[in-house]
Amino acid sequence: MSRRPILLLVNPVAGGKPGSGPRLADDPALLTADALRAALERRGLEVNHREIAQDDDLARLATTAADSGQDVVVAGGDGTVSLVASALIQYPEATLGILAMGSFNNMARGFGVPTTLEPALDVIGNGATAEVDAGWVVRDGDDGRPFFEAAGVGLDAVGFLAVELAGRHGWLRAARALWRGLRLRRTPMRIRIDDRSYRTGSPAVTVSNGPYHGMGFAVAADADPTDGLLTVAVFHGMGRLEVLGHFLAVARRRPRREPRVATYPAASVTIEGLRRALPAHADGVSIGMTPVTFEVRPKALRVFR
Repeated sequence: MSRRPILLLVNPVAGGKPGSGPRLADDPALLTADALRAALERRGLEVNHREIAQDDDLARLATTAADSGQDVVVAGGDGTVSLVASALIQYPEATLGILAMGSFNNMARGFGVPTTLEPALDVIGNGATAEVDAGWVVRDGDDGRPFFEAAGVGLDAVGFLAVELAGRHGWLRAARALWRGLRLRRTPMRIRIDDRSYRTGSPAVTVSNGPYHGMGFAVAADADPTDGLLTVAVFHGMGRLEVLGHFLAVARRRPRREPRVATYPAASVTIEGLRRALPAHADGVSIGMTPVTFEVRPKALRVFR
């Protein structure tokens, strides 16, 4: 069967965050747009490539490629991969390839895509595919949005919002925002998981599509993005500093057994704060305040694997 042409999108500034893992390749010359294109062409593929510029609309580039019958390969980190993956969900005939050049590469690792150069190129060249799930933020009045790593409410979201603020206004303001979040009076949550509803005093809830998110946090290391379910992690009987400590302990994909973290499979989960609204995020991006519902979209995306 003839292969679809490839649009290769290369993020030249991917990676390099504090705590980053190993690079896709040790030799930077192998990771240029021209070198990656040539490597795919040596595997018999027809490739157009583009080095991503700051003002590029990645969703438009991906949908234009899919409309013209191309698959899309992204050489970049989770942020770049996620934007393209979100656009390709509406194209079941299109396949996403990942060359993991980011700092933590949660999507590639979670999807089972190789994170070293030659095996990753071989996967794309061989053409084998798998269908992976997407989480979905559901809100009244809009179409929602997908997520591929994890979403969270409460303290989980506060930490990501602080990082988001740091990128815009510096770490001093981010530290102040985190401190204010830690000092807020705890409010219980009501969680509805499918047909079960209960109240919890947990300072954070994480809803995972895959095993890793953020700085490689392995909060739900057994989460499987191909099983048609989300994994809900609730931090029972833990204070805010204990939850923060647990996140740091499971950073860089270090699984840790913590009996106070209970996990539940779910096709749908709704979370609301009982005394006040709580911040929420999806893949580290603010999605506003509770109440919020997360659902799974099974087999939403096809990837080379």
